Amino acid sequence: MFTRLYQLDQLERCDDIQRIKVITGVRRSGKTILLRQVKDSLRRHGIANNQIHFINFSQLHRRQLIDWCTLTSSISKKLIANKVNYLFFDELDQLDHVLPFLQEMIKHRNVILYITAASQSFLTQLAPLQSQLAVIPVLPLGFAEFCQHHHQPANEHTLYQYLNVGGFPFIQNVRDQLTRENYLDGVFNTVLVSDFAKHGALCNPFLTKQLAILVAGQLGAPINASRAVNGLKEIGIPASSKTLSAYLTLLADTYLFYPCHELDLATNRIKPTNAKYYPVDPGLRNYLTNQKGVLSQANLEALLFIELVRRGYTVHTNKRFSFIADRHQQRTYIQFSYSIRNQHEYNQAIASLRSLPTNCQKHLIVLRATDILSQDPAVPMTLLTDWLIEDQAA
Repeated sequence: MFTRLYQLDQLERCDDIQRIKVITGVRRSGKTILLRQVKDSLRRHGIANNQIHFINFSQLHRRQLIDWCTLTSSISKKLIANKVNYLFFDELDQLDHVLPFLQEMIKHRNVILYITAASQSFLTQLAPLQSQLAVIPVLPLGFAEFCQHHHQPANEHTLYQYLNVGGFPFIQNVRDQLTRENYLDGVFNTVLVSDFAKHGALCNPFLTKQLAILVAGQLGAPINASRAVNGLKEIGIPASSKTLSAYLTLLADTYLFYPCHELDLATNRIKPTNAKYYPVDPGLRNYLTNQKGVLSQANLEALLFIELVRRGYTVHTNKRFSFIADRHQQRTYIQFSYSIRNQHEYNQAIASLRSLPTNCQKHLIVLRATDILSQDPAVPMTLLTDWLIEDQAA
């Protein structure tokens, strides 16, 4: 079992006020594994088994998911008085009435809750509890974790392997390509059945998957509902703009794709349409497009974007820069170039970064760089393979 050290550290650093730890992310990205690792850590620190309570909500009967009052009463009876109780609620988003259930549970002052959920809309439901929440995002393994798991150096060869295998934990030890594809098919279909089905008549699984295939095949290109309508129309699949707009929202809500909206720097406003959509994992993109994960500009740009998200940045795009990343009230302007072969190409790559005020954080990230005679000290340049394994908190 691969230990998610960064996420475990985040959980340990949560404030005492944050009694509800919400672990979110796409299905099968390792959220349940992380819960088990937290449980193991508690036991190593001397917490007794009867203080730890684990419920997998996906395994409860439908009647139990509806009758939250009875469920609350049942859990409350198991709590140990005068001791801290650690409640682990796996896939709590399966419950019909999450907010009143949690509000009732935290009336017990001696409980700390660890929750997993696979949709962003779940967090919206918990808005009234925001002051007591700590949200820990979990994505499939990043490149650094991939290197650690397989004991491989961070170089282009390993990067190529990562782009083809992807980061879903289960498939790390699967060598057969067909088995990997079947597993990823299961991941996608599980999302369609378990999450999209909640939206009832809104969901057309076939159309949703065709939309995902279209979006995955257009990495780096702005997508909106109208363009999606035209794209599907070209392959003989009719759909309305309203429907595809809803499905794009669903793809993002379930963490299959992350939208990257354009930021207008003049007004500091986000443009609501024409977002770029990046798949959460390169293996998922390969499955949807039936293509290999080659070392291309688009694939690496997607990888860079997802890594920024993994590190807790809010990321936007802009016509002048590859990405604009905000974290801890600090903005970083990032330019990505596949290859810089000489001084002229280097000067072109950093032209937009050089135009920024001197106090701005700027970064040039490249896959390959050769024959650069002079570098601008105000614009740090880092090889992508080095940047991907940097300390995430840096």
